[in-house]
Formats: sequence, structure tokens, C-alpha cells
Amino acid sequence: PNISFYVYPQIFLQRMVTDPESEGPGDPDNYGIRTKLDAVLSPSTVLRARSALNTFDPDKFEDNLRASIRLQQAIPTPIGTHKLAFEYSYRDRLFNGSLGFQTVRSSLGALFFSPNIVIGKTGLVLNYQLGYQDIRSETDRLDLLEPGQTDNLVNLGRFQSSVFLGRSFLLWQGKPLPATRDEGLNYTPRPIIPYISMNAGLRGVFSSYTSGDTQQDLIGTVGLNAQLGHFSRPFLDYTAIGLSYSQVIGSGESPFFFDRTVDNQVLSLSFFQQIYGPLRFGIQTSLNVETGDSISTDYFLEYSRRTHGIIFRYNPVLAIGSISLRISDFNWQGTADPFDGAGVSPVVGGVKRRF
Repeated sequence: PNISFYVYPQIFLQRMVTDPESEGPGDPDNYGIRTKLDAVLSPSTVLRARSALNTFDPDKFEDNLRASIRLQQAIPTPIGTHKLAFEYSYRDRLFNGSLGFQTVRSSLGALFFSPNIVIGKTGLVLNYQLGYQDIRSETDRLDLLEPGQTDNLVNLGRFQSSVFLGRSFLLWQGKPLPATRDEGLNYTPRPIIPYISMNAGLRGVFSSYTSGDTQQDLIGTVGLNAQLGHFSRPFLDYTAIGLSYSQVIGSGESPFFFDRTVDNQVLSLSFFQQIYGPLRFGIQTSLNVETGDSISTDYFLEYSRRTHGIIFRYNPVLAIGSISLRISDFNWQGTADPFDGAGVSPVVGGVKRRF
């Protein structure tokens, strides 16, 4: 009862139909498999493993296999439960802003990270993490490559520490409608509460590599969020707006591509609007202010009712999309991550977001 193992067969229809080298439905290159293992070894110890094989052609296994395994131990402390994790990953796929997709060939190490810690009555939230990993990944530093080396992969150790301090400020809050099916629960499982809030945060990241290089960043972020309307009337009764700006002040440069800081000024925007009845449309985008280029953009179309909902989401930059089903008031165990099957992890400020 403490171990769950999932197998997801995959059929690559686009590859089967459009790839000129495809031999049709009988080609093993058009099929793959994903697996997920979760094991609770003790009340405080969890083992997680993920793998994805994007072909059944044995000659292509090496470049189409991605895998990771993590052993995580919870450590209770007076200020909250910390976590110590040992992990290994093979061909980890990351998205590092303007540098796009990066593949870390292999990574082995340990991470120690804190919970969100509320400091007294100030409302400030603090969290931090430390880690050391032995990493093999791509570089553009020719001095780190061996004479006669035909690829640009280099093996280095990396120590990384990150500290975040931030706070949210509630500027205004309205009142929800009564929780009846014709008012507050007309299109949503919970009554909508209108509000306007502001948030500010500061993150410091220090990375040191066995090549002697360091990358030091101080990232300041300020944002404003507003949710207006109750999503109850049939027309234009819900609008959500988000605006945030991040500024990086740093020195040094990572010898790797996957964690190198390149987006020093980022503007993030989001807008969600009820169109008519249960239909809502949304867009969420991030821009590099210095170059004016879009880093990533998501488009949403949602059909929402009190008992269920369907969300269509597409990101042309990441070239992935999703259809998410929500079922309310049942023992629903579907994934909450709309891109869970895409195998993409974002890197923000040189720090990978952890699963």
C-alpha cells in the first residue's frame, strides 16, 4: 500500500505521420513509454523515480532515454520540517529562459532545502536551499575541454546556495457571493473573492564550480495581482490581471548553459477574462526587457462549472500543450500539473524548480 508504480504507453502520432523517415504504424520509433515510481519507505522517507523512453528502436535508446531518482528524508526542526535529498538524473531536460531548452547529460548530488518560514508577525517568508552536485553538461568554454574532444560536454562539481525573502501585501479585498448554486457557485466550486494584492521578494543565489568559476546573482521582484468580479453573472463578471518585474544584479558566469543567468530584466504579464457564461480565456507571458523578446507564453481556454471543468493550454515557445480535467467534490487524484507529462523543468535565477 505504500508503493505505487505507473506505466504510461506513448504513441507519437506526429512523428508517425510527418517524419519522412517513419515507416508507419509498424515502426518501433513511433512508440515509447513513461514510468513513475513513488514509495513511502517510512513516515519521513520517500523514494521517487521517473523515466521516459521516447522510442522502442534499440539503436536510439541512449539519446531518447531520460531518467531520475530521488531519495528524500524529512528532518523536523523547531522552525519547520527541512528535507535532505539525494538524487541522480540522466539527460534532465531544462528550460533556461532566453537560452531555451538545455539537456544536462548527468547529475549526481545532494540537496538540503527548507520549508517556507514565516518570520514572527512581520509577514515575511524565508526559504533557502543548499546543494552539491557532480554535473556533466554542455559548455562553450574551450579551455575546459580535453584536447581532441569531439563534443562540448564537461564534467564539473557545483556547490549552490539560494536564499529567498519576500512578502505579500493585501491592498483590498471584497466579499464573496453566497455559496449557492445560482450565485457564488454558479460557475466555480468555491465562491470567488475579489482582491488586489502586491508582492515583493529578494533572492540571492551563489554558485561555485570546481573549474574555479562563480556566478553570483541578487534577484529583486515586485508584482501586482488583481482579481475582480465574482464569476457568477453570464457576461464579463471575472477579470484577473498579474504584473511583475524582476531585476538581476550579478557577477560571474556559469561555465554551463543550463544554469547561466542571461535574462537580467524580466517583465511577466497575465490576463484572464470571462468571455461568456462558463468560458474564460487567458494569456500568460514573460519578456526579456533588454531585448524585447518573448521568453515563454501560455494561452488558456477554460470551460468551468461548479462540479467540473476543462482547461485547454498551449505554449508555442515550449511547443507543448495540455487538456486538463477538473472534477470537484470527489476523491479525484488526477495530476494538478498541466504539463506533467512534458518532462520540462524551468530554471529561474540559475536554480532548478524541484518536483
